[in-house]
Amino acid sequence: MASPPPTGPRKYACVTCARRKVKCDRGDPCSNCLKARIQCLYEAPAPNRPRKRAGDEDLLARLALYEDLMRKHNVDFSRYTHTWVPETPAVDLKECNSQSPAPLISANSHADSRLYFPEFPTRDLERCLWFNLSSELKHPPIQTLRRKNDPFRHPTPPLQLVCPNDQTELHELHPEPRHIFRFWQIFVEQVHPITKIVHAPTLQQRILEASWNTSLASKSLTAIMFAIYTVAVTPISLADCQALFGETRDTLLLRYRGATVRALMAAEFLTTRDPEVLQAFVLFLLADPESYLTSILAGAAVKLGQRMGLHRENTDPKISFFEREMRTRLWWQLRCIDARSRAVCTPGIGPPPESEFGDVRLPLNVNDADLHPDMVEAPIEHGRPTEMLCILLKLEVFNWLRSSSKAPRIFDSIIHGPARGKMSTSLEDAKEAINELEEIYRKRFTTKCDKNIPLHGLARTIADFVIARMRFKVYHPRWRAAVGGSEALVTREESDVLFNSAVTSLELIDVGLRSKLASHLFTHMIFRIELDLYIYIISDLRRRCAGDRVAVAWKLVEDLYNEHPELIEDGENTFFVALGDLTLEAWEARRKELVQNHGVREYDTTPRFIRLLWNEREKRNAERIQLSAVPDLNTLDSLWLADSNDFNWDCWNGFLQF
Repeated sequence: MASPPPTGPRKYACVTCARRKVKCDRGDPCSNCLKARIQCLYEAPAPNRPRKRAGDEDLLARLALYEDLMRKHNVDFSRYTHTWVPETPAVDLKECNSQSPAPLISANSHADSRLYFPEFPTRDLERCLWFNLSSELKHPPIQTLRRKNDPFRHPTPPLQLVCPNDQTELHELHPEPRHIFRFWQIFVEQVHPITKIVHAPTLQQRILEASWNTSLASKSLTAIMFAIYTVAVTPISLADCQALFGETRDTLLLRYRGATVRALMAAEFLTTRDPEVLQAFVLFLLADPESYLTSILAGAAVKLGQRMGLHRENTDPKISFFEREMRTRLWWQLRCIDARSRAVCTPGIGPPPESEFGDVRLPLNVNDADLHPDMVEAPIEHGRPTEMLCILLKLEVFNWLRSSSKAPRIFDSIIHGPARGKMSTSLEDAKEAINELEEIYRKRFTTKCDKNIPLHGLARTIADFVIARMRFKVYHPRWRAAVGGSEALVTREESDVLFNSAVTSLELIDVGLRSKLASHLFTHMIFRIELDLYIYIISDLRRRCAGDRVAVAWKLVEDLYNEHPELIEDGENTFFVALGDLTLEAWEARRKELVQNHGVREYDTTPRFIRLLWNEREKRNAERIQLSAVPDLNTLDSLWLADSNDFNWDCWNGFLQF
């Protein structure tokens, strides 16, 4: 609404100048509007909205201050730390059942919460202990901890080292025939079930025929053979590699990576239109999918696929159905590599837009034995899980992104985090979207799986981990704080869901990494989240002292320290030190619970890694005290001892004798 004509200079700019963000002379009309020959309107700006505060925010701040004071004076108040005060006038206190096992994660048991809006009072709210952590723990500088047999401890070297200048003929780098067959077996058992970009029955016969005279193999077959050697060596443990092939894994990886690059260059892989060369290129990328080299070359591979028309549904009658199906599998594997590179090497970039998926259908749910190069029409799809189980389970996320209206916003919020102070995605929408994907997994995959089959067990593990990881990210206080702009308050039920999601995620990670299949092909799912899981669990264990899930959590923490002794031994790393201090603080609460309420002897309750942590702390404290006791030679100048030649040592010796 336009304001009445002013009687003097106005205190605010006109509507047009305010919108254009230019200086207004506040005339009637102003010079800018007069020059533009438009109507000059003045509207009083809306009054500033007072910042609302939670009714109990000041009280919580005071309580935190009092708790710190009591800790400094060694006052034990742990028996009162889990008491809940209801909003009703009743004065009886309700004890938090923190000693009982946390409930299992249920998609339908998450109560609606006003967690993101602290100005509304909510029953049974508590401050999340995660907000009290140091910056090293809130934002860990280390993205992931590498395990002993992790192939990514040995990334692909630079191309100038991969391609030596020696004149060795390429066919001379092939292993002997018995080792070729061994590499093929490892590939079929561990790698092929998770990739499915080659037709194993057809390719096996060609490799066996070429193994007796590798110099006669075509350029495309040579490239794919070396790529298979490389991707087969990658998941083998150090001991098994030495036992099977008599050489170290590093030696074999360097040799076959270099040979694969040479074979790809000989096949002109950057300008090829041969799908088999692209298959070899993709297998080479899958041998080291988390390197920056792979992230760059993945873009080139996608462009090659688009140039071959893999992203479009092909109806050319000259192309057999068998070839169309293999092209479909290859295209979707390219999309998976691209998505993985985005997640690992370009954090926060988000999922690819829907337009990049193309209009290609998903691969059929059939086994390799159902396909043949001479087949005329499509086979009948199976109604039960097939060899394509892991592939279709993974691709269902792409299908979900294309078909669900909420899925893209949820993914964007999880990857980028919600905008500070802006609720682009509500908690309720996030829960509905996650429940939707969980129901899809349940109906199409997990209920039909046989847990006794390793491939089915891995598929169930991946599906459960995807859901648990998404819930953890959505409920995590970092995501909530980005919306609320301050410390988030959580209900007990949501705290249990978050803790249980973290514990479940780590359990599933352990199951997946111990799988007989090539675990390095899905470690991108745990990249940048594994340490967040451990940090949140250890932080929450400072108040969760008993229960089955608490015992499982402590077993996971113990396995972490046993697997990574550097967490104890490296006293120079500030993150390791902060994590160790947090672990000792959480164990103190656990120790008191076991000793006081369960009658367990203190020495029997303390695990070895806790004793090692304490020993390292005491050792460093003793060294610090010893160093502080050594006099600083620079301070002796005031005693005229800088030059020993000017000092009468006979007088000093006489003084000591006296």
